Amino acid sequence: MTFDFNKAQLQLDKKIKELGKKKFLPTELVELISKVAKIQLEAEQHTALSIPNQTSLAPADENIQGRPLLTRADFPYDYEQSVKLFSTFSDMLLDFSGPISEATKLVSNEIENGELDLKKVFSAYLEGDDAFFLKWGEKTPEAPRTLNFLVQSAITPSIKVIARAIAVYLPEIEKTEVQTPTSVDLEIEVSPPPARQHGSCPVCGSIPFIHTLRHKQGFRYANCSFCHTEYRVRRLACAYCDEADSKEIKFFTVEGEPGYRVEVCNNCKNYIKTIDFREMDKVSIPTLDDLESLSLDFLAVEEGYNRGTLSAWGF
Repeated sequence: MTFDFNKAQLQLDKKIKELGKKKFLPTELVELISKVAKIQLEAEQHTALSIPNQTSLAPADENIQGRPLLTRADFPYDYEQSVKLFSTFSDMLLDFSGPISEATKLVSNEIENGELDLKKVFSAYLEGDDAFFLKWGEKTPEAPRTLNFLVQSAITPSIKVIARAIAVYLPEIEKTEVQTPTSVDLEIEVSPPPARQHGSCPVCGSIPFIHTLRHKQGFRYANCSFCHTEYRVRRLACAYCDEADSKEIKFFTVEGEPGYRVEVCNNCKNYIKTIDFREMDKVSIPTLDDLESLSLDFLAVEEGYNRGTLSAWGF
């Protein structure tokens, strides 16, 4: 299915208006993320990429067993575009005041004097080298995730384009559940894809950063933290340790934040948020839904749980 950029743009504009109504979100942050999201969407339409052919991807039987189609380290990306986006986003951060601006100045200076090689930085991100970014963050302790934000934001358009292109090769999974659609279901979708038995992304192998409930039955979908693929997962299972005991998985909501809930796992002490707009007139863009529901993160951390992965913005 061809990606509809015009529809995506309209949805993005509507979502940005919704974000602007969240008084607990700093105006500067909303404006920054909104601008970045718009630039990224435009960039997706102009990437210069060589799409991997099917023979270079994981075989169907191995993919069903949990092997991703293409490991994140092997994702091709448009280097020239990513460098330009990195520079554009750096200029935007330099307009801020305080730690994030100072951190960006340091990043820019080290690139200019050759101490920071952008190609190596992009490679570190593709390889999931958290140690590299944590060590670099020690240089900017008051804004330790600045480099993460810049790299992740700059390379994401390429990653999303590749993921959409190769996702068509995901094998069909035999259904193991009995579906009894009602007349309401018939208006939506009689046969959603069967749930994946592994919580990691079938396209790149990364873990999800948020879940979404869809259809009347509340089928659960995961949203990949790296390539942003959406894929259906089991109704009850921890996204990070695969715990499936209902006694260990709990849910809670926050008053004033309808459409969101937090799933916590008492086995690994991680949490993940879930979007549920099925009975609401709201646009869902997971990367921005994650920001909109920031108050749930604060509460989950206060309760002693850890976020399983960084946000889609690198922090």
